[in-house]
Amino acid sequence: MRNWLKEAREAKGYTMAYVGEQIGITEAYYSLIERGERQKKMDITLVVKLAEIFGMTLEEVANLEKGE
Repeated sequence: MRNWLKEAREAKGYTMAYVGEQIGITEAYYSLIERGERQKKMDITLVVKLAEIFGMTLEEVANLEKGE
């Protein structure tokens, strides 16, 4: 589970459907990403989009993904 991703989404008050729509995927697929079942190693385009949506730097997202 990517707790950092869930926490970032909830801190902004976003739904999974909203985030999925913003990055061009379905709510169901976004849910799988958040649960860690898909995109186990996120591709850079996804990292960039998530950073933009949550107001983070690429470095912040990368560090959270690494568990730092």
